[in-house]
Amino acid sequence: MTGREGGGTLSPLAVQVVLGPCDDMRAEVFVRAAVPDAARPVQLAGTLAGPECRRSITLPATAALVDLGASGSALLAKAVLTEPAFWTPELPNLYRLDVRATGGGQAVAGATRRIGLRRSGGRGRSLWLEGRRWVPRGVACESTACDLESLRAAGAAVVVADPPESLLTAADERGVAVIAVAKLAGSADDAVAHIAAWAAHPSVVMAVVDDAIDDATATTLAARVRRLKGTMLLGRVVEGVAPPPTPVAEGIDSLVLALEADAVPHQAWRDAAPSMPLVAWRRVGLPAEERRRGCDQLQAQLAAWGLADGREHQPWDWAGYLVS
Repeated sequence: MTGREGGGTLSPLAVQVVLGPCDDMRAEVFVRAAVPDAARPVQLAGTLAGPECRRSITLPATAALVDLGASGSALLAKAVLTEPAFWTPELPNLYRLDVRATGGGQAVAGATRRIGLRRSGGRGRSLWLEGRRWVPRGVACESTACDLESLRAAGAAVVVADPPESLLTAADERGVAVIAVAKLAGSADDAVAHIAAWAAHPSVVMAVVDDAIDDATATTLAARVRRLKGTMLLGRVVEGVAPPPTPVAEGIDSLVLALEADAVPHQAWRDAAPSMPLVAWRRVGLPAEERRRGCDQLQAQLAAWGLADGREHQPWDWAGYLVS
């Protein structure tokens, strides 16, 4: 849930931020930092201030970090925000985190970041964001050619493979939800580090493991990032023309059904689909300017597929629609 980082003249401090128990009136924010090299014991101190938002003005507040001591190789601290402002595409609220590791009355390492509090998850077969059902209409683009302002105006999420930090920081600030596709040709450690870094951005509501990554690797990734991804969902791309996978790897929160051209899902998806959010992804190669409209066309085609065997009601609702 973090954005930009800096530490002035201090040694940089590697920080992870996790949203703890929260509701509309109160949110607990936990800060975990690697123990820096120091000649004496250190503890965390600092502040969490905000919110800041491009599209609204809110009276800012400042909460102090309370040191919770060390846990293994990490330092822990907590801040409590009253009346927290959560991040959504409509109101991309961000906070400024200033954190220092101090020992003997002196700061030895530090970091300054902008973070967002993303309250999201899955309920049954639906995706939820900030207490409401969220149905993403995702438009795929190259990381070097994403027009975030146009996507925001169209009410679209962006689907992008291995997104760079600069793109995610811009999406945090502008209020564009991101679905990050993990292709990740490097080592397993690199993949875990990348997915954990994406989770640090409130705009990344879901990371998706590409279908080019084998099942065993996907299962291992899901297990390793479980404690690092916070409220970010982890999806898995599967072939929609094949029957549903059994079982679904533990730790996978959503399935993304890949469909080519005018293909529809395999018949078995009607009644044997796993009870989790199911997102349809039409990989047809539409021009960029037609992809948002393509989401609506895909929704209509899948509605007709759901009723094609004479039913009066859909067997279940799709959680989202993506087009590339």
